[in-house]
Amino acid sequence: MSTKHLKTIVFISISVLVVLTFGFLGTRRVQTAASTQPQHETLTETTLPVSPRVFRKSLSTPQDSLSDFQKTDFYRTIVDNNLFRPLGWCPPRPREPYRLLGTLIPTDGNTPPQAILQSATARTTYIVRIGDKLDKATTVTDIQPKEILLETNGKQRTLGLNTSPMLK
Repeated sequence: MSTKHLKTIVFISISVLVVLTFGFLGTRRVQTAASTQPQHETLTETTLPVSPRVFRKSLSTPQDSLSDFQKTDFYRTIVDNNLFRPLGWCPPRPREPYRLLGTLIPTDGNTPPQAILQSATARTTYIVRIGDKLDKATTVTDIQPKEILLETNGKQRTLGLNTSPMLK
């Protein structure tokens, strides 16, 4: 064999020997470091070798639904500032499910006031009095000229009469 081939073989064998030596010493150090820790020590928040995010997620109660996931403080920023929404996006305003078409206020005290409401989703018309239920959570609490007071789950809101002309 030529000296060029011998030099190449010696170089490769030395390289393999160095890699194996450092690989063996590296695994030996990890084993000795692991063997010096006491086996009976319990893991606490300070001794965990993971990030606080993983620690909090692993020790917290399991997330049952998407809404529970969205309520957590850590993910709230991600949900509120979604990367894939267009610039200038704002959440849609909640739409009122009912529209006031008119009120009937009697002049005598014997007849109760009435209001004419239209459902925005079903396009059905209701004639209601004070105390009537529109759905299982919404109740009519007061009727005044050109406005009506509704109560839903303890929260009161006022519907006013839209006096602009309908252009449909």
